[in-house]
Amino acid sequence: MARAKDENKRAMILQSAKMLFSQNGFFNTSISDIVKETSLPVGSIYTYFKSKEEIVRTIVDEGWGDLRTRLFTMLGSSQSVENKLKSVIDQFIPEVLQDLDLVNILLSEAIIYTKIEEKVEELSTAIMMLLKPAIKDSDMITDLDKNTWQAGLGVYFLGILNTVKLARTTSIGIKVSDILKFVKISIEKSLGLKL
Repeated sequence: MARAKDENKRAMILQSAKMLFSQNGFFNTSISDIVKETSLPVGSIYTYFKSKEEIVRTIVDEGWGDLRTRLFTMLGSSQSVENKLKSVIDQFIPEVLQDLDLVNILLSEAIIYTKIEEKVEELSTAIMMLLKPAIKDSDMITDLDKNTWQAGLGVYFLGILNTVKLARTTSIGIKVSDILKFVKISIEKSLGLKL
């Protein structure tokens, strides 16, 4: 007879695994570590997940799914391009940066399970479509092909994530507000927009 599943236990497994994967690395974390952290029997872990790989995929898929939904809600609003960009910078990016454990997992050795390339492509395509109306008069930017756009936006997005990771784990003196200020200024200067 199959065991009944408890969403609180599932959430505890995911939260504990997320913290362990972030702190210790995916390959240095075992199911035993997750058992120890949650104080659940090993059978309970396997009631919810078949493997450590399934756990990390679930963490990333659910975390990215929540962020993606919020992003596309912002981008789908009837606001101006400038206001949408401002929302991305002032709301979406800070939301992403609040979940440093998810960021660490996205950028860690677990990357083979996270499908980061799909997420970067989806994000860059969405931002590219948002910017198209605002940049049609800029020769510098309209000459860029899709791959160059994707590379540039990937550098921005992944650079932001890595810089925040460094800022929070070292004493380099950079704050998240500094990073967001730089992003806003560079977008304003390169696109001629006022955010």
